[in-house]
Amino acid sequence: MLKTVTPFLFLLLALATSGVRAQNGCTDPRATNYNPAATVNDGSCQYASTSATLTTKTPLGSAVPESSGLQYTDRSLWTHNDSNNTPSFYKIDSTSGAVLQQVVITNFINVDWEDLAADAQYLYVGDFGNNNGDRRDLRVLRVAKADIGAGPSVAVTAQSIAFSYPDQTNFSPGTNNHNFDCEAFFYFNDSLHLFTKNWADLRTKYYTIPAHPGTYVAHFKGSFNVNGLITAADLNPAGTGAALLGYNASTGATFMWLLSDFRNGQFLRGNKRRIELPNALFIGQAEGLTFVDQYRVFISNEQITSIVTVPARLYALNTRPWLAPAVPTATATPQANLFTVAPNPASQTLRIERAGGFAGEFALELRDLQGRAVATGRLPAGAAAQELAVSTLAAGLYVLQVTSATGTFSRKIELR
Repeated sequence: MLKTVTPFLFLLLALATSGVRAQNGCTDPRATNYNPAATVNDGSCQYASTSATLTTKTPLGSAVPESSGLQYTDRSLWTHNDSNNTPSFYKIDSTSGAVLQQVVITNFINVDWEDLAADAQYLYVGDFGNNNGDRRDLRVLRVAKADIGAGPSVAVTAQSIAFSYPDQTNFSPGTNNHNFDCEAFFYFNDSLHLFTKNWADLRTKYYTIPAHPGTYVAHFKGSFNVNGLITAADLNPAGTGAALLGYNASTGATFMWLLSDFRNGQFLRGNKRRIELPNALFIGQAEGLTFVDQYRVFISNEQITSIVTVPARLYALNTRPWLAPAVPTATATPQANLFTVAPNPASQTLRIERAGGFAGEFALELRDLQGRAVATGRLPAGAAAQELAVSTLAAGLYVLQVTSATGTFSRKIELR
């Protein structure tokens, strides 16, 4: 039997589906295309060209002339050499560059070790370098941290995580004309996240594989144009920012892509910002990268001795200017004179009070620095003031957005 829908049910449905529609756009005030009205970051942010210098911390010890991977974990800094070297990775002193410990993997050789990753229990060695595009034995070696003793030289065994690419069908040797080399990965959420070094098109492809021993077909997640060769990757300890290191083989230009404001590990769907670093003629071939806290990174290089001689070194860079949440700058408009906000800083309530001659309604929205609305309200037409409760919100910086028929104005708010 066909049932009629009562007007009351229609009203309930309308109330259930009503609300402010999310607006996609660039939510980063540092971007050239920042959209103050956007509430959902759609990954469209664009940035002006940005360059940075590196702080030289120390030359690396003679045992690691080809520092190809770098990982900071449990207050220890680890690195290793490139292909055809001994199957060893090394704990190094970040102040002096001296080798503190050598760990030898006894059951695998170093075919082409390229990067390191870690979780709470394991170190992972990426034996997936594939310059010719013909390898069928791509793998990650997993070493239990508990097996690494305290002596200056330790022997361990590793477990193999073997994988192949779902889109590779040609395994004919072809130096520098394929897209199936890889030198960069990190651990996140029980998976290993790999970023390829595409010789043919200078993009990077993003794959995941389980972080458990076995044989797998990698899961393709996406790609983007990095305009170079990616040599290292890492995710910061907070899980809020990632970095991809790379260079251009023709010019020596060195760069770092910073990924931020992503959701649920969808690393390519947030902001992508390129930072230009010093040329390889000055810093060598940059191959290793690791976060040592939420914003600071260490970078290492393989020594070069061709046009110039650049020894293997350890460098440092603070990414806070680009990865830390940004507070929008208030725009000087007549709207700013229509209301006052007090107290600021606040801990219990924010009182928004009329201060000008505009008698219309104000829409009120308090957002965190990720653009999420955490408190909303309205100041009705004719009412003198309205309060927003903030006592349950975490201390920190927020943005109050006040909208009326005459425009929108944002003001920085501090909660304590």
